[in-house]
Amino acid sequence: MKVSNKDKAFLGVYWMTIMGLASVVIRLLITMSLSRLLLPKEFGQVATIQIIISFAEIFWMMGVGSAIVQKKQLSDDYIATGNTLNLILGLIIYVTIFIFASLIAGIVGSDDITMLRVLSIVFVVHSISGVSEALLQKEMQFKVISIINTVAAIVNGAVAIILAFNGFGAWSLVFAQIISVMIQTTLSIINKPIKFRLKIEKESAKELLNFGTGYALSKVFNNIANQGDYFVVSQTLGSAALGFYNRAYQLLLVPTNLIATVMERVLFPLLAMYQDEHEKIRYVVMNLTALIAILAFPITIVSLTMGADLVQVVLGPKWEETILPFKILIISLFFRMAYKIGDALVRSLGAVYKRLWVQIAYATLVIGGAYIGKEWGIVGVAVTTTIAIIINYFIMTLLIGHLVELKMRELLGYLTPIILVTVVIGGVSYLISSFVATLPYALLRLIVMTSAVSLMYLFAFRFVIIKYMPEDFRGFIKIVRDQTIRKIAPKNKNSK
Repeated sequence: MKVSNKDKAFLGVYWMTIMGLASVVIRLLITMSLSRLLLPKEFGQVATIQIIISFAEIFWMMGVGSAIVQKKQLSDDYIATGNTLNLILGLIIYVTIFIFASLIAGIVGSDDITMLRVLSIVFVVHSISGVSEALLQKEMQFKVISIINTVAAIVNGAVAIILAFNGFGAWSLVFAQIISVMIQTTLSIINKPIKFRLKIEKESAKELLNFGTGYALSKVFNNIANQGDYFVVSQTLGSAALGFYNRAYQLLLVPTNLIATVMERVLFPLLAMYQDEHEKIRYVVMNLTALIAILAFPITIVSLTMGADLVQVVLGPKWEETILPFKILIISLFFRMAYKIGDALVRSLGAVYKRLWVQIAYATLVIGGAYIGKEWGIVGVAVTTTIAIIINYFIMTLLIGHLVELKMRELLGYLTPIILVTVVIGGVSYLISSFVATLPYALLRLIVMTSAVSLMYLFAFRFVIIKYMPEDFRGFIKIVRDQTIRKIAPKNKNSK
């Protein structure tokens, strides 16, 4: 029986959420272990090198993967050209970094030249499977993608912990990443093999590079925004400060990667199919934004009220300087998550050059703000970065409104009941946090507050939010509920 695109999208969210939850648990356990085995300065060393790697990664793919996902019809020549370009770019990036490692490392204030040269081998390895990964996403093979990512995460963590325990220091993170990329590459090729041909077809290359140039330029500035605060902290406050700030930001990324990144990866190929149907796109964007708000606000409340306990449980006692920056950054959680939905939409419409201007503005806000905020240490940088993320969300939302005729008052109508409920629950949570603080053990306090906030939101959703939300949202929730029942029911039936 043929599976509809709607069912594929739901199954994609289902599998990526299930495996995403597994990955979050795995990553938290890894983070808890490594934070106790490695020093903040060692995390800072690798974080500085990752600034370079993340920038080089943009030019490695040059948007080839996204161009393959976005294009409606693919030919064998198009795939062969994309694969050839990928391999060539991977080799160019590796050779460039190897030759100019000293100069490049100096730009970000690092003297770990050997570490940079060794880690950059990931571009050669990963370029072999770049097109296979893009085709898996285009075909919505999200179960396969999720399993591959989870296996790679487990390998990464296991190798890093074993090496760190045996005294490899920062190198444990480097070797772990290389091995996990090798695993991811191998599994991607096994699950989506392509005919290996070194061929560049002129028209295909022109189309790939036209989309890819806009995508890559946009990614450059997005990466400047994502790494700009790290760069400023590394250059002005040192590796140890970057280690504390990096851990605070990584805690913010845990729910972002679990929820928003999952939805983004599923939405991009789906929206690319419906790129000419603006009414469907508006429906998806408004309802998913509301759903993200319902998921993000409880996490924000728990993090603000119990941030110290959260850092103590996840990172350990030597990371106290991370607490306040984390509490500040978590305020931006909804805006960072919701932005990813808009980003997937803009890419699916092929508006990569309009997206570029948004990223330029975002990068300017992050770096400019970080240079101002550094006067107050990593806390000041956290404040300015949070402001930049919020402004970036509103700019992206305005662009979406222009592209698909989405009115801000319509979106606000979806969010207002959720925001009002959040204000009330936030106030109650603040009042009971003083009682919770008297309980012994950080983990117990965290569990009690998380349970209390979750119960309040479940009650509010059942009796308040769903009642005052627009009719479309109630229909959307019904679809999600029915699809979930359909997914679970066969299992229950077979288990009897």
